[in-house]
Amino acid sequence: MEKLYISGTGTEIGKTHFSAWLARELSRQGKRVKYIKPVQTGYPADDDAAFVRRHAGLSEDDARVLFTGEEPVAPCFLWETFPLDGVLDAINKVRDCDVLLVEGAGGLLVPLDKKRRSYEIAELCGLETVIVVPNALGCLSDAQLNGHFLATSGIPFKGFALNNHFAQDETNRERNHAMLAHLMPGSIRWVFGSL
Repeated sequence: MEKLYISGTGTEIGKTHFSAWLARELSRQGKRVKYIKPVQTGYPADDDAAFVRRHAGLSEDDARVLFTGEEPVAPCFLWETFPLDGVLDAINKVRDCDVLLVEGAGGLLVPLDKKRRSYEIAELCGLETVIVVPNALGCLSDAQLNGHFLATSGIPFKGFALNNHFAQDETNRERNHAMLAHLMPGSIRWVFGSL
């Protein structure tokens, strides 16, 4: 089973859109896909699992949120001690699929509580990490910083998912793509836009 941790260079940059897009593409290839969102803040107004179900055609059992909080903030402001053991247990129990997508909150270093960070979910569950990068001004630095962090932390890096929804125009979209491919050869695994 392939297990991917979907993170990004920040918040509101397309992690959920990418998760839905990838789940739909994999399902079309005949693969059984499951999606887990370990923590969803801003819930129920924001429900990433419902979005993925709606756009990828997954069932409620195959796309779910584990822990929720109503206020749209970093998890550390909602939990004094984040229920990390419950998250790890739920992820590690998944067996009946070809691909498991686990979507983090915000970026890799978002605090879950005063001791834990988002990337630790990927690290402790042995998930390969995908970084969603908005194709916009600043993306070259942000992408490299995330790639460098993963490399120095020893966390498996699957590649970048470049989100063209944010591209100002065709010239800048192509420039950013070409330069990121030059700076980090082979790192761009997916290119997507709006659903």
